[in-house]
Amino acid sequence: MLAQDLITRAPVLVHRTAPVAEAVRRMRDADVGSVVVVEEEEPIGILTDRDVALDMARGAAGGRLVEEVMTPVPVSIPADVDVELCLERMEDNCVRRILIVEDSVIVGIVSLDDILMHLGYLMGKASSLIRAEVTPRFAEVER
Repeated sequence: MLAQDLITRAPVLVHRTAPVAEAVRRMRDADVGSVVVVEEEEPIGILTDRDVALDMARGAAGGRLVEEVMTPVPVSIPADVDVELCLERMEDNCVRRILIVEDSVIVGIVSLDDILMHLGYLMGKASSLIRAEVTPRFAEVER
């Protein structure tokens, strides 16, 4: 499976000079845990709900700008990369989200949660197959 197959929606973008409160509203409205921080349409960072929470825990006052809280230099991979390499890049960079790019354009974000949900789906399919194979055998034994 390719990284692009796990993209569920277009990324939410926010300018680096936007207030953090605006970025948080965009996350809430889009029901996502991160926004891609851009300057002149180029990604320069990522702001996650965790970044905001940690900033608040440090006692930061409201009104901060996104560029003051974001994680700079977001990790990215091409859209046609295998999910296993996507996971390796996440692990190597200690991140839970990775930008997916195609022809230098951000086409989406894949999160660790996206990968785990897909793995859960695959395990459910495999479980159904096993159940279908085993159930008839048990029915024969009971006769």
